[in-house]
Amino acid sequence: MKTSVIGRTVVLLERVASTNNYATSQVRENEVEEGTVFLAVNQTSGRGQQSNRWESEDGKNLTFSIVLHPDFLEIKDQFLLSKAVCLGIDAFLRKYVDQVSIKWPNDIYVGNKKICGILIENAIMNGRFSSSVVGIGLNINQATFVSDAPNPVSLFQLTGQTFDLKAVLQELLEQIDRYYCQLIDGNVGEINRLFEAKLFRLNSWHTFRDENHEYRGRIIGVNEIGQLKVEEESGLVNEYHFKEVSYLI
Repeated sequence: MKTSVIGRTVVLLERVASTNNYATSQVRENEVEEGTVFLAVNQTSGRGQQSNRWESEDGKNLTFSIVLHPDFLEIKDQFLLSKAVCLGIDAFLRKYVDQVSIKWPNDIYVGNKKICGILIENAIMNGRFSSSVVGIGLNINQATFVSDAPNPVSLFQLTGQTFDLKAVLQELLEQIDRYYCQLIDGNVGEINRLFEAKLFRLNSWHTFRDENHEYRGRIIGVNEIGQLKVEEESGLVNEYHFKEVSYLI
């Protein structure tokens, strides 16, 4: 595989509850090379944000976790890792479909439907990152979804094509590796610029709800710690952490 860091080692797991849980246990118990990928054929209890479940039919999609050691990042800059991963997935998908965007903080959409979810779990030691486990669920060949998730979609549904999972995994890891290496090299300005440019609903007026009110607003970017910036029609700019604001219409 033509990568500098990510994907030089891929560990295939025929059946596992959660690749993130498995990867985390391996990091605790062993010395895991940076960039190691734990790939599940059958993930029985895939996790999303805040205990959400990730639906994936056996052998149809890509469900995996990447172990990273981003000790070059300050803790306050941890959202940069999410940006780099999102940009890699975005670049991969744009080779096959249009209307790809990043729904803050770390979902990938095609149009108004979710094709990929990301869950990053960091471990900190002595005030620095010791490891990060990046869990990714990307819908590839699944034809139907049966869970109560509101808007899933797969590459198969979008294109009518069945994809070779081994080949697309290699393409995907190469793209994620490219942006992670940019992060290592300190190309933060470019990563920030690209991430903001690809935000879902950027600069378009929609209805939002926070704990105080419902209002018309537009997404104008994210701040330096990864909070979403939403401008109201009055000109007031609100900044939100995850789950502090809802997209309505």
